[in-house]
Amino acid sequence: MLSLPSQLPRKIYLAGLAIVAIGMPVSVFLMSIGQFIVLAGILLDGHYSERIERFWKNKMAVLVSSVLLFHLLGLFYTTDFDYGLKDIRIKAPLFLLPLFVASSEPLSKKSFNWLLAVFVGAVTVGTWISMGVYYGLIPTRHPVVDTRGISIFISHIRFSMMIAFSVFISAYYFYHETFVLKKIVYASVIIWLIVFLIILNALTGIMTFVAVIFILMLYGIFTLKSSVLRISSLLSFLVLITGLFFYVRTLLKEADFDQVVTVPVDLSKLESRTALGNPYVNDTLNAATENGNRLWIYVCEPELRQAWNERSAVDFEGRNKKGDFVKYTLIRYLASKGLRKDAAAVQSLSKEEIKSIEKGVGNVNYIGKPRLTVRLMETFWEFKGYLMGASPNGHSTVMRLEFWRAALGIIQAHPILGVGTGDVKDAFDRQYQQINSSLDLPHRLRSHNQFLSITVAFGFIGLLWFLTALIYPMVKMKKIFDYFYAVFFIIFFLSLFMEDTLESQAGVTFYAFFNAILLFARPSSGPQLRQD
Repeated sequence: MLSLPSQLPRKIYLAGLAIVAIGMPVSVFLMSIGQFIVLAGILLDGHYSERIERFWKNKMAVLVSSVLLFHLLGLFYTTDFDYGLKDIRIKAPLFLLPLFVASSEPLSKKSFNWLLAVFVGAVTVGTWISMGVYYGLIPTRHPVVDTRGISIFISHIRFSMMIAFSVFISAYYFYHETFVLKKIVYASVIIWLIVFLIILNALTGIMTFVAVIFILMLYGIFTLKSSVLRISSLLSFLVLITGLFFYVRTLLKEADFDQVVTVPVDLSKLESRTALGNPYVNDTLNAATENGNRLWIYVCEPELRQAWNERSAVDFEGRNKKGDFVKYTLIRYLASKGLRKDAAAVQSLSKEEIKSIEKGVGNVNYIGKPRLTVRLMETFWEFKGYLMGASPNGHSTVMRLEFWRAALGIIQAHPILGVGTGDVKDAFDRQYQQINSSLDLPHRLRSHNQFLSITVAFGFIGLLWFLTALIYPMVKMKKIFDYFYAVFFIIFFLSLFMEDTLESQAGVTFYAFFNAILLFARPSSGPQLRQD
């Protein structure tokens, strides 16, 4: 019988974990291969009965891994068995990774630190690859029409979660590192990842990142021993929140969110023809505005088409770099300047403005503003349009409102056990038809809210089970004040409100991997948010 070196299975196990960590931000293939290598290390190690006993005695590990169990139970009352099995395959790490990690010996402090460093390194390399895509140095199958599209390996939202977590991991090691050169490396990584997060323009990731900072700040304030310092810090925090409130309020006003029309116009005395003698189309019933100016009055599309095509290589009927129709972007932009939508208005635009419209800029107020500010203003504009009856198609934020409306309708019809593991897609298809949704067929997606997704599939019983498996182990094992776990959990938990985080391999692996490592494989002494 072949005799293996005693440490070889353990090294294979650790290598597998490292490959999973590398694969999460840059390769679905490596994510899967890494788990097979982890399994190989476990099988070579043997001691199967001891491992099973160790896992079974770890009640929190059993509870965490049971999330997959109700997916299996959901197969008993599903009709689309193929879809259900595909869902089980994607979510297999929810069971396998807790099983593998909890049945193995805990990591040494050195191995734990090394594993986190590997993950942060892979995320950083992933951002460099994305910048290569951004500057056209790395070819892609499909043209990148938005900066969020430079995340070519996984969803930009999942990538932004990993970036945010990597920043907080690096911040911990920067704070505790004494070697100057390493401190510089950690600081550089932190600065770069924050800059890239803004470039990526993933609003969900940015908001989650800011939320974690605020939560940590607030916790730090209330744990200060000095009353004077605590009160002064709290006042400073409130000033920061107030400043943020007025910043958002200013953007709402600039986006014309709270007013339908701010520029008075006598709709009974509108001119009917352009300076060239062509007829205007004046839709006085459509109250949509841009910077307070009505969008759909004084529109002469033939003149717009001819004047635009004379000045731009991007066809008037084509799409801009964001994937939106050029003609609608042009009409928005002209309205934002208070101009009529005719040839004279297009001819008055500068070359820089033409280029901006080609890039998808639909409002003169967006030019020269920071990327995040523009993203927020666009989001407010989307909400305003949706509330006024505009189509949500192509607008990721407001489309979620339609996703949620459909999900709530399904839950209302199947509140106890849901529709089952395999029938979720069919249930959404039927519900969109039933509510006569304005979403185009390609945009009729699942709920983009993990809590709603769980409830659609398994009812309120499944939601209660999911929440228990999610929260109780953290409380029972007193991980609430563990720095790494607290940061990871906040990032992951907040993502569940805006994303089906556990409906993709990257999201499932991110949760299952770090939840298992931070709960069941940590060294006995880890960084704490407080000293017990």
